[in-house]
Amino acid sequence: MTIPETEGTTSAPHEEKSLTHELRTLGTQIEAVVRAFLASDKAHQMQQELQSGVNELVTRLQDVAKSEQVSEVSEKGKQIVEKAFENPKVVQAHSQVVSGLSSLNEELRKLAESFAESTKPSETTPPPADDTTPKA
Repeated sequence: MTIPETEGTTSAPHEEKSLTHELRTLGTQIEAVVRAFLASDKAHQMQQELQSGVNELVTRLQDVAKSEQVSEVSEKGKQIVEKAFENPKVVQAHSQVVSGLSSLNEELRKLAESFAESTKPSETTPPPADDTTPKA
């Protein structure tokens, strides 16, 4: 079975232009749908339900946190952690985990900076002239 050729599919530049156009159009359509949804009554209703649910969850978690059992378990947990840190291997493992997370965070920071730099406008373009500057 052969795939039927459509007009313009034989040149790569036309395909790129078409792909770019379609992706741009898709982005525009998604933006329109999201904006329409956010402005809808359904979105406002969902926001209110979510806010109500989160408030209920917070209230229940606060009630649980106040319970005596949680206090006892928390205290026992603190004691276990303190005792565990008396072991040099635990201290070493903790140090390695912290160091690994620090390295990961640094690499993610560098990646975020590189993305931010790639989205900045070109620095070769001079800034607009400021008409309020006194001329000598």
